[in-house]
Amino acid sequence: MQRTVRVGLIVVTILAVSTFQLLAGEPPTNPNGFPSGPHYNLNIIGKKAGFSGCTVETDPITGQPVYGNVVFVPEYGEGDIWLKSGKKATVLTLQVTDPCVSAFDSDAAEVMLPSNSNGYWVYARALGKLTDNPWMKITPELITVSSEYETLLYLGYVTSNGFVKSDGTVVTRTKGKHPAIPISDLFEWQGYVCYTVDPTTIGLTDPPYTLMDMCLKDTNWDGILEIVGQPVDGICADGDLYPNLYCHYYDSTWVFNIADFVDYLWDIDNNGSKLVQIRFYPR
Repeated sequence: MQRTVRVGLIVVTILAVSTFQLLAGEPPTNPNGFPSGPHYNLNIIGKKAGFSGCTVETDPITGQPVYGNVVFVPEYGEGDIWLKSGKKATVLTLQVTDPCVSAFDSDAAEVMLPSNSNGYWVYARALGKLTDNPWMKITPELITVSSEYETLLYLGYVTSNGFVKSDGTVVTRTKGKHPAIPISDLFEWQGYVCYTVDPTTIGLTDPPYTLMDMCLKDTNWDGILEIVGQPVDGICADGDLYPNLYCHYYDSTWVFNIADFVDYLWDIDNNGSKLVQIRFYPR
């Protein structure tokens, strides 16, 4: 059966970073593990099964939603948090637009970050009582990206072992002092971004794009194309040939800077953590 895939802007490879990787220029930290200076707070709070406090508060005068900085996840179990931003993000502060993961309502939690061309230094710290060695694992996955003009498809990089991506970061509550750990590497993205049309025709001149051919394939028929490689003499050993793509390679770039709009997913696996603090420090 022939499948039609609408490809606008193509994104190739997802996060491929190591746990607790210290990045160049990481700022000095205080004894609590956090740097000094202005930052945005995100608090991830573990709640027992059946928690129902998922409504967003409303301003009694304007009737508009009052967005906070708290996300609720199962105290024991899994859930998803969408982090959304990009070059075109217009929010001026961190906003939790949906406070609960799907374990408590029908949707994943959603967090909007202010756009920052330099990105953020990001740190996490687990707090709360020590009961049965609590920990929370955060596994990142780049899902969709889009531009003002095109719908984008995310493409993973496929190896013999499957997708290459971070194994995630485990934030553990320990006895005594429990300083924050750097998790900025979870937001560092590496790979190609490709347009099917010349980006200069829609006013995109920076960064520069190179005309390339690529071999792409949907290995598991989930509708998401993965990069297989580049053709040899115009022929793909595996996958289908996508000629004349306008591509730019990003190396360790703040994930929300690769496109106008980016949807980035955190898979959360919680084992008893009551509170994990996430702080975003503008670079």
